[in-house]
Amino acid sequence: MNNLFQLPKITIFLIFLSSPLFSEEYVIHEPSTNEIKQPFQSNLLNSDEPLPVNARILELLKLSEKEQNKAEKLLPKILEISDNFNIAEKYLMLMVRANLVNNQNQENKVINWLNKALLMEDKMAYEQLILPDFNQIHLMLAKSYAQNKAFKLAYEQKNLYMDKYRDYRKSLRKQRLAKLNDKYETDLKIKSNELLVTQNQYKSVRLKETDKETQIQHRNIVILFVTAIVFLVLLFRQLKIRAILRRLSKTDSLTQLLNRRNLFEEGELLVQVAFEQKDELSVILLDIDHFKAVNDNFGHDVGDKVIVAIAELGRETMRPRDIFARLGGEEFAVVLPDTSHDQAKAIAERLREKVEQYDLSDYGKKLSITVSVGVASVTERTESFDEILNAADEAMYSAKSAGRNQVCSYIEQNS
Repeated sequence: MNNLFQLPKITIFLIFLSSPLFSEEYVIHEPSTNEIKQPFQSNLLNSDEPLPVNARILELLKLSEKEQNKAEKLLPKILEISDNFNIAEKYLMLMVRANLVNNQNQENKVINWLNKALLMEDKMAYEQLILPDFNQIHLMLAKSYAQNKAFKLAYEQKNLYMDKYRDYRKSLRKQRLAKLNDKYETDLKIKSNELLVTQNQYKSVRLKETDKETQIQHRNIVILFVTAIVFLVLLFRQLKIRAILRRLSKTDSLTQLLNRRNLFEEGELLVQVAFEQKDELSVILLDIDHFKAVNDNFGHDVGDKVIVAIAELGRETMRPRDIFARLGGEEFAVVLPDTSHDQAKAIAERLREKVEQYDLSDYGKKLSITVSVGVASVTERTESFDEILNAADEAMYSAKSAGRNQVCSYIEQNS
C-alpha cells in the first residue's frame, strides 16, 4: 500500500480510469441546474420520471470542464460509491470521462465515451435529457466531430442540442405559466370572496346609518362653514402679521433696505455660489463724509433724512439683482453678483456723483453731502464674504485718507 502512494499522480489517475466506473459498460446522468442534492441510491425508479443526481457528481462535472486538477482530486471520493449510481448519474460520469480525455486532446476517445452515454438515453426521461447539464453532451460531440472534420455529424449534434434546448425553454415557460395561473386563480378567488364579504357588510352598515347621516350632515355643513370662515380670517391675519415681522426682521426700519444680518446671510451665499461656479462678484462699501457734523449742525432729524436720501439714490443706481443694505449708522454696502471689478467701480462712481449732485437745499441752505466708496472683488480675497467686505472697508478708508468724495479700489490701494 505504501508503494501505491509513491507512484506518480498520473499513474494513480490511470488506475482510477481502469476502475469499473470507467469500463465500457458504464454511464451517468444529472438533472437540472438546481443541482438535486439527494443521497446515492440504486435506480429502481420509473424511467419516465427524472432521476435524482448527487450534488458531488454535478460538482465533478463542472470541475472536469475547467479545472482538471480539482476534478482528479474529487474523483476518488465519487468512485467509492459508484456501485450505487443510477442511470442518470452514470450518464454524467461518462461526460466527466469525456471531459478528462478531452483535456488530453484525444478527440476519438471523447466521441467514444459520449456515444456510450447517448446509448443510455432510451432508459431516461426526456424531460431530464433536455436539462442544461445533460444537453451539453451534444455540444461536446459537435465540437469533437468538427475537430475531426466530420462536419455533417457535428451539424447533426448541434441540431439535436438546439431541439432539446428549445424543448427545455418550452418546459420552463410551461411550468412558470402553470404556477402563475395557479397563484392567480387562487388569489383571485380569495380576493373575490373577501370583496363579497366586505361589500355585504358595508351595505348592511350603510343601510343602518343612512338616516342618521342625513340628519347629521346638515349640522356638520353649518359647523364646517362657520369654522372655515373663522379659520380663514385667523389665517389671513396671521399671514399678514408674519409677513410684517419677516420684513421687519430683514430690513432696516429707517431706509427699508436689508439690515446687517441679512446682508451677511445673502452675501455669504452669493460668494459661495460665485466660487463654485467661478463667477465674478464685487462688493461696494460707502460711508457718508462728515456725517457727525451734519447731525451736530442740522440735527438728527436732518441726518435721518440724508440717510434716507442716500438709500433712494442707491436704489435708483443699483440693478434689480444687486443686494443693497445698510450696515448701520452712515455706512451702506452693496453686493454685485456677476460683476467684474471695473464694472463695480463704474457703478460706485455713478452713485458717488449722484450723491454729490443731489439737491439738499430743503434740509439746509449750506448742507452738502459726499460719500467715500471702497470696491473689492471676490478675486482679490478668499471665498469668505466677511473678508471681501473687509477688503472693501480698507479701500473705503483709503478713499477717506485720500481726501474723501472719491472711489478707491482694493486692487489699487494694495498694488
